[in-house]
Amino acid sequence: MKRVTLLALTLGVLAAASLLAGGCTSTTAKMDTAKVWGYVAAPDKAQLDVADDQNGVTDLVVKHVVTPGDAWIVVHADMDGEPGARVGLAQVRRGESFDVKIPLGNLTTPKVIVAVHADRGTPGEFEFDMMNKEMSPDRPYFVNEVELAKPVTVRDYGIKTNAAQASLEASAQPGETDQLTISRVVAPTDAWVVVHLTKDGGPGQRVGLLHVSSGETSSALVPLDPLPLTADLLVALHVDAGDPNIFNFDMDDKLNSVDQPFFVDGKELAIPVRVK
Repeated sequence: MKRVTLLALTLGVLAAASLLAGGCTSTTAKMDTAKVWGYVAAPDKAQLDVADDQNGVTDLVVKHVVTPGDAWIVVHADMDGEPGARVGLAQVRRGESFDVKIPLGNLTTPKVIVAVHADRGTPGEFEFDMMNKEMSPDRPYFVNEVELAKPVTVRDYGIKTNAAQASLEASAQPGETDQLTISRVVAPTDAWVVVHLTKDGGPGQRVGLLHVSSGETSSALVPLDPLPLTADLLVALHVDAGDPNIFNFDMDDKLNSVDQPFFVDGKELAIPVRVK
């Protein structure tokens, strides 16, 4: 009797090991639950078609959306590829919807992120908290483990030019706290050399500012504010298009600021300079 019991136990362990070595393990490993914190939908049940360039619009238009249930189209400010403050919201019914208009407000970024969220909480009330997103009832749909969302350009931002007309050059300056030397500045118009602390890989507080004339400037010395500096400072070049000798740029209202940065090959002209 003991031999039969032991044999059955052995066979059971072998069968379990066989299952783990087969498809069960591969299916579980493939699903990254950390990535999927919303509602999973099949590709034919959840779709989003929206033009990626809608520069200057007051109402963003979604050409076609498919949802497995009543849902929300949510528009967020694009903060370096991550959703920021909500700037638009519209409800859609289950199934297909065409040419949905979403009024935009309080725009602070040139791009927005359009996402599709389920309406799973109180009907007609958008219940989603960015600070507690995984517990919010109106979470976004995920298709093939990717959130159903797309970036859209809604405002033109920056002064587009080329490398021959606008450039910055500077070397590392360890230990410098009073001024930053920019070895070479080329500007197509009168401009501003702007020095920022770095914050999360991008520009933080402004700590230096220098006006330069159009053309080439060598060994430009930018005075630095008497503040603790980050290891790297970020140097950018902005147009001087507003009031002469007044830097008309607000980090909290970039789109409506006159003295916007120059862009070369689609990227903001900015260089890091190490000081620590």
